[in-house]
Amino acid sequence: MDTSEYMDMFLAESREHLQELNLAVVRLEENPEDRPTVDEIFRIAHSLKGMSATMGFEKIAELTHQMEEVFELLRQRSGALSGDVVDTVLAVLDALAGAVDAIEADGREELDPGPLSERLQQLVRTGTPDRRSGDERREEPNQERSPGRRKTQRRQSGQRRKPAPKTAAPPPPPADELELLAAVGELPDDGSRLLHVTATLSDQVMMPAARALMVLTALAEHGELVRSVPEQETVESFQGRQIDAWLVSSHEEDEISRRAEAVSDVVALTIVELDPSVAAAAEQVEEADVEEADAEEADAEGEPEPEHEAEPAHPAPAEQPTGGAGANSPARTVRVDAERLDALMHSMGELVIHRTAVEALTAGVEIPELQQAVQDLTRSSQALQAMVMQVRMIPVDIVFLRFPRLVRDLSTKLNKEVELKLTGKETELDRTVVDALGDPLVHLMRNALDHGLEHPEEREAAGKPRVGTVEIAARHAGGSVVIEVSDDGHGIDPQAVARKAVERGLIDADAADSIDMRGALELLFSAGFSMANVTTDLSGRGVGMDVVRSKIRELGGEVVMDSTPGVGTTAQIRLPLTLAIVAALQVDVAGAPFAIPLDRVERTLRLSPNMVRSVAGRRMLVLEDSVLPLLEGAATLGREPIREHELVVIIRGQDRRLGLAVDELVGQRELVTRPLPSVVSDGEPVSGGAVLADGRIALIVDCDALAQLILNSVAAGGASSMSSSGEHPVELAA
Repeated sequence: MDTSEYMDMFLAESREHLQELNLAVVRLEENPEDRPTVDEIFRIAHSLKGMSATMGFEKIAELTHQMEEVFELLRQRSGALSGDVVDTVLAVLDALAGAVDAIEADGREELDPGPLSERLQQLVRTGTPDRRSGDERREEPNQERSPGRRKTQRRQSGQRRKPAPKTAAPPPPPADELELLAAVGELPDDGSRLLHVTATLSDQVMMPAARALMVLTALAEHGELVRSVPEQETVESFQGRQIDAWLVSSHEEDEISRRAEAVSDVVALTIVELDPSVAAAAEQVEEADVEEADAEEADAEGEPEPEHEAEPAHPAPAEQPTGGAGANSPARTVRVDAERLDALMHSMGELVIHRTAVEALTAGVEIPELQQAVQDLTRSSQALQAMVMQVRMIPVDIVFLRFPRLVRDLSTKLNKEVELKLTGKETELDRTVVDALGDPLVHLMRNALDHGLEHPEEREAAGKPRVGTVEIAARHAGGSVVIEVSDDGHGIDPQAVARKAVERGLIDADAADSIDMRGALELLFSAGFSMANVTTDLSGRGVGMDVVRSKIRELGGEVVMDSTPGVGTTAQIRLPLTLAIVAALQVDVAGAPFAIPLDRVERTLRLSPNMVRSVAGRRMLVLEDSVLPLLEGAATLGREPIREHELVVIIRGQDRRLGLAVDELVGQRELVTRPLPSVVSDGEPVSGGAVLADGRIALIVDCDALAQLILNSVAAGGASSMSSSGEHPVELAA
């Protein structure tokens, strides 16, 4: 069976299953009596095993099978799980994730299951009762089953099991099923039953052959498959939606159903118990009918034929159930390649550009019908744009799923007690933003656990609970998403940061005396800075917060920190909802168009001579309530000035306010952004470009880079750091 066309789906589903398993194991460690989580683990693990076996990755399937044996322990015991069990299972999940990455890289599973299998088997040997004693004997895990064998080892039972509610009443068997019943004959007296299992696949299933094989493999683990449609030997050519299997099993129907329904794209499943004694009765009835027909034929020679045919001895079987009214309904979700979504977004962007051009061309035309048509076009295209944007949105929970495992591992390594709180998991972000958000959040979480939270004894001495709290919260704020990582640790000591910065040569001793909280927080974002005294695998290399800021800025966002000594620290990330289409204020600087993201614009002003002052060679903007640095648009953006700037835009960069002087305010625009080649963007405070309706290219102003220019200028001039309000404390000069 050629499985190459299913590889992308296998990789995507495997990663989802492994992430869900990580989360479920951590959740089970916290609450060992959570039986639904145990059932969920079985379902996910079994689905992963079936997928791997179907794709031919036997090492993954073997290791997952061994892991299932350990999961069986969880059903047979109560109380807290030992650290050995959890550590071993998590190590297995890490190995499986590495194997999936290797398959994506070169198509081979770089996995040695031997050592991990031995650890799993050791847990099984030491943690489970003798499974061959009494009435609880079951098959060896690796025992082969064959559809042609009748005498297989099965779980023993002294009485016949009560059918599960899912089991339907048996309909009269058709002729081919009678033949099957006759072939099966009398069942062994161990509680075994002959079951007809019907599985229905989704109408939108993408690989029915693989799903059918997974269903048959799952059923074969519960007994003996005596017949199936499709047959296992020819399943690779299966393209249908219904799978029928006849199974001799002593297992409960609900257990069989759970394993089979765990296969992706199975939307309905029914199990009908058949009685082999019906076959013998049917044979007797058939023989009696034949004898009676022969006798009637002998007595009725020459008589006219009856006007209508006699009713058959066995009525036609009623249509078997297929799982309820919703069984054949289409699936509510469908997998779409990410490149198709990107192409759809690009096409939507082109439509926005053309719509803007049409609006500009018709703005001065006094034709009512044309104006109405343009309004209708605008309304429809905006609705389509909102829909396309929504299609690309995915919950930030996809990123949050990795953190329970991360917190569990780090707290164990650091000997700290930590409670993780996740808030706003349903908050949605553009897929591109979510993909790039994982690493920055991991850095912030590591810092919170390693540098923020104290050890339990220190917390108790400070009057705090032994268990520290780390919270990740996400929420929408206008056209942005705000994500906060906060802890209730000891906070940041500005003087300790200053001393460490002096040791690393980032500032001199004189400057260290004037460092306040804001200056200390800014130092944390310096390249090469670290508060760790010893280099470990968690910290000490000076690579962290500067990488976080750089990554967030690449996404068009900003990151700021706030800390209160003895109370805790909060890092806030603010990101745009999407990177593709942004609302911006278009301005002209020296005859060239520029665009400032609208969520960074505070207000606009017309400059007057008494509003500008010069302080230590730098121009400052004097407002009623504050004094802000003022940047000349032409000089800052690399243009030759053609006249004095008359307008100023108050913008927010990083966590500071500043003024940017411009020539003209054109208006608000919706722009489709594109990345710039490095030869254009290197050294310039711009983050991208957008094609305007008239064909010109507007450069997107990077507000954070403008704020950094101010900081660099202040540092070079030896001035004091900015105040906590983000404004520059200066004495105004005439």
